[in-house]
Amino acid sequence: MNKLTLLFFIILVFVFTNSKAQITTIEEGFETTDSILPPGWHKVNNAVFPISANPDVNWTVRDSGEYCPGLANALTQSHNGTKSVGVSWWASIDTSGQGGDGVADCWLITPQITGVNNNYILKFWASGGSASYSDSIQIWGSFIDSIPSNFVYLQSVFWPAGSVYGQFQEYTVDLSGLAFGTPVYIAFRYYMDCAVDGFFVFVDDVYIGDPTSINTIGSEIPERYALGQNYPNPFNPTTRIKFDIAKTSNVKLTIFNSLGQVVKVLQDGVLNAGYYEAEFDGSTLASGTYFYRLEADAYVETKKMLLVK
Repeated sequence: MNKLTLLFFIILVFVFTNSKAQITTIEEGFETTDSILPPGWHKVNNAVFPISANPDVNWTVRDSGEYCPGLANALTQSHNGTKSVGVSWWASIDTSGQGGDGVADCWLITPQITGVNNNYILKFWASGGSASYSDSIQIWGSFIDSIPSNFVYLQSVFWPAGSVYGQFQEYTVDLSGLAFGTPVYIAFRYYMDCAVDGFFVFVDDVYIGDPTSINTIGSEIPERYALGQNYPNPFNPTTRIKFDIAKTSNVKLTIFNSLGQVVKVLQDGVLNAGYYEAEFDGSTLASGTYFYRLEADAYVETKKMLLVK
């Protein structure tokens, strides 16, 4: 192998290995696969027993309208499109057809995500439970690896008995606690004592990323710094904030709660002179009064806005 060929091979390996790792945003509707998980996703049975010989009781992508394992008459449901990923209470049954210890422990784990910052959130649509049985899932995160024992608990979703089967709701989880500059994994954990409860949980339309966007408006240069009133106001859950930068500056745009605590930093770095608009998503925040402050060069201004859910 001559030097030129060797150099070309090294470059290819470098590009390939780095491009595989650089997933910064996940937007997954589970529409491109059937019976298997999307590339990079995987499932783990973390129970103390091997589960049913039917592997589809653990997290599996299905077409809506198909019969669900463990349910006599219920069909697969989806929020959007024709598919979703779901897990059955039958994950509590071992390979002999017995009840195991009755506790299902099934993990659905995302691909590795890089570039997580303080604005990152997880949004997803989910449905669980039925008229007779409660259900739940837990959200976990890891900045070590994708082994369940290295994840930390973030949040739970619970559906009480009396829930409407197949009725989806959107949920939002703040991921700022995982923003340590290292790659992270997110997991959906189905941990249910199915000797008592448990039915079927569907998850669909998963988004992981930074919903904050800073956009340039036009190409003109403003004469002075300015901070506009957000619109709409009141808002739920998103609003837009316009601001003007008179010359290239270090710019910081920060959201505070009524106690003066920082809840979001929308911009913190150099921006060229121009007119800008930032989008703020308050999905993870409670209703109330919030303040936003623009700092650029010697210019500082603060305005008030109202989140009403």
